[in-house]
Amino acid sequence: MFVFESELVGVEGYTLLLPAVSVGNVGQLCIDVVLENLSPPPSFSCQVLHPSLIQVVSVDCMEGLGSTLSTALQVYRCDVKKLLIFQIRSGILPGQGAVFISDLLDWFKEMNCSEMIVLGSSHAHERTDAQIEGSPLRYTSSWERTVPENFIKLESRSRFPGLISDETEDSIFIPGGGISKRILENSKQRKLSLTLLLKFCSEGDNSVDGVVLAEYLDQLVSVRDRELKTKLPASWSHLFGPPAPTQMFW
Repeated sequence: MFVFESELVGVEGYTLLLPAVSVGNVGQLCIDVVLENLSPPPSFSCQVLHPSLIQVVSVDCMEGLGSTLSTALQVYRCDVKKLLIFQIRSGILPGQGAVFISDLLDWFKEMNCSEMIVLGSSHAHERTDAQIEGSPLRYTSSWERTVPENFIKLESRSRFPGLISDETEDSIFIPGGGISKRILENSKQRKLSLTLLLKFCSEGDNSVDGVVLAEYLDQLVSVRDRELKTKLPASWSHLFGPPAPTQMFW
């Protein structure tokens, strides 16, 4: 179960943003960009505990948003835009994804939130020939959601031919996507409104991927002042640690 540091009230009809821990941590980087650029700025709401998450603690990653520590799962809110923003700063323990998804969707339904938007990524090297050309961004949804004209729905993929004659087409294929596929399928079964935004990427410096995914999200749900240049989160200055000491090259 989820244990909230303080009770979340008055969030009926809010849209929940959730990063999927996936290849390159693009979803989490995207949430960092949203928190840095959201207009009006969000406020820190509470810390959250769940036994499925790897517990971590560090100094405040988001300067000026009211938290003195950063933990595995934190919630921010923007009442003007009716947004609840979950940030996961660790990972999900092996074999615990199903429990996490079930508890999260139970809580989401109980709070009467309007929609959940999951932000994730998928292995670029697993793309089909058709997916290599054009935009590396995709969306899919558990409901008939209206999206901008330039949005491309995630293409379905056929299962690899096997020995079973009645194998059917696999409706969704998200390698490296973490809980993305399972949370989408569970939402369909429960008839909950969930939209998944993905970017094809490879491991490495994925900060640009995080910015691109945040701009993709902004087309669906306005999160920033488009007249201003996107600001990079202050925490990214330590993304790969300090430079290598020059003494090691002597």
